[in-house]
This record gives sequence, structure tokens and C-alpha cells, in this order.
Amino acid sequence: MKTSPNNFLKHQALKPQAPTPQALKHQASMATTDKASMAAPDKAAATEPNIATAPQTGSSFMQDYFEMDTGFALLQSMMRSKTLTIMVIIFLLAGAGFALFLLKMAAQY
Repeated sequence: MKTSPNNFLKHQALKPQAPTPQALKHQASMATTDKASMAAPDKAAATEPNIATAPQTGSSFMQDYFEMDTGFALLQSMMRSKTLTIMVIIFLLAGAGFALFLLKMAAQY
């Protein structure tokens, strides 16, 4: 009896698979959690900055206004990523070239 590819895939998905040794090791490490470490967090975790913090009281309205701008966020991301910086420069050069091309075409007629 021939089976269609869909039936074959369904049977493959329904087969129970044995857990890998890495998964078993991870489950064992999760099960043996030290209660003392849960009660008192270590000092390294306590010194990490919080991601969601309250606004600073010393910040001005203009600083907050500029930080909300999408261009400001783009510049911050460009400072962290060389690839994004190169992509933005190429996009700007291509856009300027296209604008010059359109101006040249419009000047001919």
C-alpha cells in the first residue's frame, strides 16, 4: 500500500522520541535547585541594572522629547551596529542618486 507524503509526515510526528542526554541533564539541574540561593540572590545579580526603570527626575522635557524621536533611536542603534550603519549609508546614497536621476530626467523635458 502506498502512502502519501502527508501520511508519512503525520506518522513521523506522532512517533515518541527519547529525550537527549542534554535534555535529561538540564531537567536534573532544574530539579536540584538550592533553596538558599533562591532566598538570597547573589551579589552579581543585584548589581545588574534594571531594564525597565522609572524616568530620571533630573531630565528635561527637551531631552525626553528628543529621546522619543525615531531618528534618535536609529542613531543609537547605528552606534552599536556597523552593519546597520553601512546599510543606512548605502540607502542614503541610493536615494540621493535616484533623486538626481529624476531631476535630470525632468530637466530634459
